[in-house]
Amino acid sequence: MCKADRHELNAGWKLPDAYEIDRLVLLPKDPHWLFAYWEVTAKLENRFRMRYGADWDTARLVMRIHDLENGGQKEVTLDCHSDNNYLQVDHADHAYYVEMGRILPDGSFISMLTSNTIRTPRNSISAVIDPSWKMFAFWRQQPHFSVGGSSSFEFQTGLAATESFTPVTKEEK
Repeated sequence: MCKADRHELNAGWKLPDAYEIDRLVLLPKDPHWLFAYWEVTAKLENRFRMRYGADWDTARLVMRIHDLENGGQKEVTLDCHSDNNYLQVDHADHAYYVEMGRILPDGSFISMLTSNTIRTPRNSISAVIDPSWKMFAFWRQQPHFSVGGSSSFEFQTGLAATESFTPVTKEEK
């Protein structure tokens, strides 16, 4: 059997570079990192460029991270040619959303896209124990005993006495 090459597997189809949808998606990576990816269409970019003129091209592209738990926010400068970025946050188990926009030369922030809201995971074990998770009945009924510091011979002798188990020695074989 010959190994199928890449073009046979996908029948010549390839994923598009862009989907022509203005969007900003935020995902939690771990308790202190987020991942954002976005697409800004030329149509949206041109609409802002026509409204703000030459200031738009000299404006700094930023991502504003909003912490909904304590009302804080911070800004991360972005590369104009990127379409994704990892964002570090200060608090675990908080709700966040981000805005992508530009800061004009006069200092005003113009929001282009707003993401979904996410919650980062905890960075500790949960203190909540769910009472609906119970031990199986057979687990509770099984006799459990600890081996302790017994040697193999003492352990087998103890088993033989409690369970009528007789170990087979080499001479008996």
